[in-house]
Amino acid sequence: VTLTTKVLAIGDSEESSAEDKRKSKYKQHNFQDDFRTHLAYILVGTRSPIDVVEDWNAVWRFSASVHNKDKHVRRYRFHYVKGNDSPPGTIISGPVISGQEAMDHVRKQLSEENWVSENEIETPLKTYISKKYYNCDQYIQHIVSNALGSQSSRLFKYLLHLHRECVRD
Repeated sequence: VTLTTKVLAIGDSEESSAEDKRKSKYKQHNFQDDFRTHLAYILVGTRSPIDVVEDWNAVWRFSASVHNKDKHVRRYRFHYVKGNDSPPGTIISGPVISGQEAMDHVRKQLSEENWVSENEIETPLKTYISKKYYNCDQYIQHIVSNALGSQSSRLFKYLLHLHRECVRD
């Protein structure tokens, strides 16, 4: 059994597609420099680029760590510290603007749990963990990730507001 297929070809078989010779503005310039200049303008009102200093000790970090009390009981401790140091057993950590606000978000999400101190809960968790989380660690990571994400979202909205005000003027 043989199959015959006819294909309609449009154009010359010798023709090759020419590359687009147009170049983007951002291929010619460094995007980061343009971004820093614009960010400096909307934050401080000057067109001088902001100097970036990578000093993680100046940034607040919110994290969650796990500690085994015995075979069946685990404790999850939430903390926010200035700097890049992580306590032993850290399962998630990220930069925050306000550590207390992130802690309040976590406490609200885990309000039904057994809080043994102001920043520590104990298993077994009372909240039903859906099947999309493999275990308690993943559930806690998800809660902390949401707290970190809410702060990023607020910061982005603030910068967007400043940008729109700058464009309007």
